[in-house]
Amino acid sequence: MDKLHAPLKDILRTDFNINTWHAAYQHLISDGATRELVRFSAPDWYIPVDERRSLFCCLVHGLDISVYEYAMTLTNYMATLGDLDGLLDDENLADVREGRAIPAELEIYAASKMHGWNITLKAVDDGSRLTSCFTYHAENATKDVILVRGGGYFAVKVDGYVL
Repeated sequence: MDKLHAPLKDILRTDFNINTWHAAYQHLISDGATRELVRFSAPDWYIPVDERRSLFCCLVHGLDISVYEYAMTLTNYMATLGDLDGLLDDENLADVREGRAIPAELEIYAASKMHGWNITLKAVDDGSRLTSCFTYHAENATKDVILVRGGGYFAVKVDGYVL
């Protein structure tokens, strides 16, 4: 549980109070909030065309493997990852693999572990304002990858990304 994003840890506490939790994060959504504007456009960012597979397109960017093969490899790895026990089943993994479900945080976590990469995920609202930022850390990381997500769509920062 220590590795969870702070807001998720709060929700899982036994003394969780929804009103206190909302008050703690209200500053992120209030009209006067000054949140980072995340501008992502080519050529600094790789922006895939396929929204449903955009996470896999970003993670495979610069690797010598097809998006389908990557989805197969990652979901097979996820099935063996003890940290994800009880969170996934074969049907869910098949849906992600085949593009029927949009991949998200669990797939990013698994990719971080599988590759040994630190992966930072910046979530933005419709106005490209930062709503959350979290880094999935790998031991002895070999690469830092920055992803941005708006809705279900992902893009990856190319600057510094080893191709």
